Amino acid sequence: MDTEEDYEAELPLLGWIARFLRWLEELIVLASGPLLMVGLGIGLVALLSDGSLLVTAPWLLYAWAISQTVGVDGQLVGAWYRVSVAVRQRRWGVVIGFVILGSVLAYIAYVAAWVFATQQTYHLTIAAALARLGMDSTTWLWQRSAVSVLLVCLSGYLRYRAPRKQTLTLEERTRAIEEQMVLDALKARQRAQQAQGAIGLLRGMAQAARGAKDTSMPAIPGTPAPGEAVNATGATPLLLRQRR
Repeated sequence: MDTEEDYEAELPLLGWIARFLRWLEELIVLASGPLLMVGLGIGLVALLSDGSLLVTAPWLLYAWAISQTVGVDGQLVGAWYRVSVAVRQRRWGVVIGFVILGSVLAYIAYVAAWVFATQQTYHLTIAAALARLGMDSTTWLWQRSAVSVLLVCLSGYLRYRAPRKQTLTLEERTRAIEEQMVLDALKARQRAQQAQGAIGLLRGMAQAARGAKDTSMPAIPGTPAPGEAVNATGATPLLLRQRR
């Protein structure tokens, strides 16, 4: 049974930021397929034209690099988020599949970061950096190309689908309305109890203030003190003397 310690209050703005990042990750996954297709198309056209495409339009080389980066490395966080969702849903087959995909993407990103850091540190070319790390440049390029093609296929399979609207039967809708009526009655009773408590508190404060005011007033000779019972026989001795 959950206790109050098991519930944590939501931190300000973090829920909205998390939803925005989740939306951004879904956008990257959705756009990775077309981006990778564009990159594959640029590479194929450049290959068939014997490199003349990149000579006439060198900016396409940057477009190819950006498409590969966003399409491959941009799905790393999204893959591991899907792992956590599948674990919560206890879909162990999906967990294994996304763990494999996330591990492959993490390996590709790790090698790319390692090669880039070596290249910038020792001022080497990509081939020299790979050779220094004991890696084959052909194998590395084969790995990235294979992963990019795999992600093109997965982008179509994992494309975002809007959740279906839940259709309830008449019995389920009736039960939901009855439960809402019970909740509304309980909320109204709670508000009434809170109002009664507030009124009682105000009355107590008013009585306390009135009692403090009575005790602060000077006593008149011959008048009983506040709260003291009046004696009917001894209440008017001055009046009897005046009659005599």
